[in-house]
Amino acid sequence: SRISGEVRRLNDLRKADLRHAHDLRKVDLRRADDLRTIERHYRRLLTKAETKRVDALLAADRANVGLAAARAEIVATNLAERVDTTAKTAAMNVESSATAVRAATDASAQVLAGRITPLEQAQWGNVGSKSQHADDRRLGQWTTERILFLIGLGLGALYFVLSQMGVPGA
Repeated sequence: SRISGEVRRLNDLRKADLRHAHDLRKVDLRRADDLRTIERHYRRLLTKAETKRVDALLAADRANVGLAAARAEIVATNLAERVDTTAKTAAMNVESSATAVRAATDASAQVLAGRITPLEQAQWGNVGSKSQHADDRRLGQWTTERILFLIGLGLGALYFVLSQMGVPGA
């Protein structure tokens, strides 16, 4: 009986130990489940916060791009105005230069024609033979033709430059 009491007591202790181990396992599993639940919750919160941070960065980048585009538009407008002003000034300068060159060319042509005519008349008066007279006349015409050709070439080049620059009336 004493042995059976001890056996019973040992059996009760083993059962209590098994129950205690079983309860500890339950508590440990519940604790692990709670930790996983908390971890999932905080991961969701962290994901939401990170999404908001990335969205804020993207919004700031979009704002910066818009600001840069506005600045570029202002710079382009200013540059276009400067180019337009420069082009108008250059056109006026070219037109005034063309007028001055045209006047100088006309004056030079008149001076040369005035100088050539007396020379031609003197040569005609001094030369008695017909062949000399024809040669001199051809030479005079050739010189006059050269001068007129050069004047025409200069005016043609001036017209070409003015037309390339877009000067009205050229």
